[in-house]
Amino acid sequence: MAFGRRLSTMAPIDCSKGQTVASRVLSSFLAAQHRELDQLMEGADNACGTPQGAAVFARFREAMEHHLEIEERVLFPEFARRTGPGGPLVVMRQEHDAIRGLLSAHQSGGDAACRALFDTMTVLVSQHHLKEENVLYPMSDTLLAGCAEDLLAAMREAPAIHG
Repeated sequence: MAFGRRLSTMAPIDCSKGQTVASRVLSSFLAAQHRELDQLMEGADNACGTPQGAAVFARFREAMEHHLEIEERVLFPEFARRTGPGGPLVVMRQEHDAIRGLLSAHQSGGDAACRALFDTMTVLVSQHHLKEENVLYPMSDTLLAGCAEDLLAAMREAPAIHG
């Protein structure tokens, strides 16, 4: 997974061309990112209270921020163009804000505080990923079939977040 600076607002992608039969292109790509994020989160949790803990957490945070950004800047706008701004996007944005709040709350403090944060983070992120993988991504695969490859290319080309 590539990570870098914040994404700028994307121009709309034309979903009227391309295939019209749903594929799992988007859900497969994003679910694979979830698995990578789960591994990074586990590593950061295990590194709580260790000398490398801050660096491991920074890598997890960078990866999570990048994933949230590509959903919000690439997937969500196209999804909303077809469904309106409500529905599952309201919940997804609220949960993204909650995840960012936990990422910001991380301190290089003690092992107990770090582990407590990751207990909360693990539950929130796990539930969030389930909702995305069982609701949002399958809907996206269907609604955005005509531009799935273009959206995937935009996600892959998204610059990483640094600092």
